[in-house]
This record gives sequence, C-alpha cells and structure tokens, in this order.
Amino acid sequence: MRDWSLKSLLLIWLTTASAAVYSNTCEQVKLAGHPNLPPVVWGDYLSTLGSAPDLVEEMLAEQGIAVASDFKGGNNRVMRDFRLGKFDINPAMARSPETEAYTIFIEPPIYTQSYIVITNRRSNLNISDWNQLRGLKGVASKDTYLGNRFETFADAELDLIRIQNAQQGLKMLHVGRIDYAIYPQIQDDLFVSLLNMEGVFEKMPVDIATFELYVGISKASTCDLPLEAMASWISHSIESGHSAHVMNDNLYKWMGYGLSSKP
Repeated sequence: MRDWSLKSLLLIWLTTASAAVYSNTCEQVKLAGHPNLPPVVWGDYLSTLGSAPDLVEEMLAEQGIAVASDFKGGNNRVMRDFRLGKFDINPAMARSPETEAYTIFIEPPIYTQSYIVITNRRSNLNISDWNQLRGLKGVASKDTYLGNRFETFADAELDLIRIQNAQQGLKMLHVGRIDYAIYPQIQDDLFVSLLNMEGVFEKMPVDIATFELYVGISKASTCDLPLEAMASWISHSIESGHSAHVMNDNLYKWMGYGLSSKP
C-alpha cells in the first residue's frame, strides 16, 4: 500500500509539472514580424514596429503581460523562427494551410492591408488594370512587399523605381517626375492630405495587393495566452475605430512625419 501511494504521489507530481510546462502564464512574451508591410508592420533592424505590434502590446498590457519586440530580418527567417517557437507572437501574418500547421490564429483579422495606385490629377490617367501601368514610370517604397504576383509582374514589365524614403514618392508625383506611386490604402483619404495637397492626388481603381493579416501565436510557444480575451479585444478595437486611429498614427511614423504636424 505504501509503495502504491508513493508511486501515485510521484505520478501526480510529474503530471502537474508537465502541465505547468505546457500551461505557462507568461509575464512577458517575445514578438517579431514581417519586415515590410507598413504601416501595419515593419522593422527598423532593431525591433518590429507598426500598428499591429502597438495594438498587441496594448492588448496584452491589459492582461498584465509585457511584450518584448525583436527584429528577425527577412520574412523567411521570421516564419522559420516563429515555427520553431523562438518567439511567441507574430502580430500581423497571412493565414494559409501551411501556416495553420504551426500557428494559432486570433479571429478576427487585426487588419486588412491593401496597396493601391495614386496619380496626379492633372495627368488625367485612368488606371484600372495592371497592364495599364506598362510604359509609365512609377515608384514604391523600398521596404514595401507587394505580393509575389505583383512583384514578379513589376520586375518583368514595369519601370518601377524603389525609393528609400516614403515621402519622396509623393513629392516626385507632385512635380511630375513620375506617373504614379504605390502606397497603402488608408481610410479617410489620409494620403491626399499628407502634404496639404487635397485635390492634387487621385486614387486609381486598381488593387495592387490585399492581405488579410491576423495575430498569430506560435504552437511551439510555452506561454498560455488569453486567446478569448484577445479575440474580444481585437473585435472591440476594430468596431470602436481604435485600430484605424493607431493605423493612421503609424502611417505618419513610417513616412517620417511628426505627429504634431498632422493636417
């Protein structure tokens, strides 16, 4: 009887210890993400920035969980380290059968990110198809990924200049050095007011790339995160307009505008 009791106690202890490893409420999690999907997520070679990381940090702070931001480099390395559990949270990632194998996705999407074409009104261009970009000169930010299909098309067919500073493209478009610029689609026509140039720029009815982006938790993470609370928080943030506000602020940060100089 004594031997059985000791074995039972040992079994209980091992079971409890094992559960603690796999059900660990962490006080801090590590975050990293895609380096070039601004203003939702991008990197500065030190940490992962953008509206999605900001929202994740705010969301988890309410649960008493701190977030340490890291920068991993290119997205292939990001996804490899995420799959291996070298960091816990990817704040804005695309959902696919491949990524579902190693990711817990939080519904709803934290953002839907779209990239569009902007022209100068006086050019009288009407672009509704990628093919109409042939023969024109355009710009896109060097740190913006536009999806495999468009990147392949642009490399083969387009005269597309990659610029370092996001403001530069709007200035080039304003003075007529280029025919079009590719930028994130932002609500409330924020782009056309960035340089106090309402009536100068026009958005074209052509979709360059659209990504539904989710907060992802690595299945290899040992942290037990409040998934239901996170889903509820994201839904409320979207419905209240808070997500859009944070997106706008990060657009200014990415483009190098001081928040105090908002129009």
